[in-house]
Amino acid sequence: MPLDLASQPMTRSPRDLANQKIQLRKQQETLLRDLLTVVDALDRAVEHWYQAEATHQSAQPGSSPAMTWWQRWRHWLSLCPLIASSPQSDQSATLAEVVTSARQGIDMIQTSMLTVLSQHQIVPIPSQGQPFDPTQMHALGQRVDANCDPNIVVQEVVRGYRWQDRVLREAQVIVAVPPVGE
Repeated sequence: MPLDLASQPMTRSPRDLANQKIQLRKQQETLLRDLLTVVDALDRAVEHWYQAEATHQSAQPGSSPAMTWWQRWRHWLSLCPLIASSPQSDQSATLAEVVTSARQGIDMIQTSMLTVLSQHQIVPIPSQGQPFDPTQMHALGQRVDANCDPNIVVQEVVRGYRWQDRVLREAQVIVAVPPVGE
């Protein structure tokens, strides 16, 4: 009768188990770092849609104080419910709704992704306005900033993350330096 190795319990040495655990942790780190590129893309998308929304709102009639009297009159008439709205104002309102809806959708996706990451003990490293910490941050450059103490992070270029007890990815930052005269 042949031996069925699949039915036999395999005994593994403690060294094999330790090596297997190390390999598993490395694979998890690789996967998590890859997911952080998706989070970065979501961050850029959120920023884009906030800018698009702000640009669209600033381009709306009635938003600029330098409008002529007839532009203000035309804007006021377009708000009046008794006067039929022009196709242009309908398109503008529809575009505003699309931009706002897209921004809200991206916000929701980003929030849910960050929630999933936090459930797996992956948390952002706070850096903006914090003292530079070389153990968690990588300085990409320096910027003269008289409003800020030296060695304070003035811009976060890429957000850093911690996973459990270690840095998963360093934050990439710009650090304040004093003006030359000081």
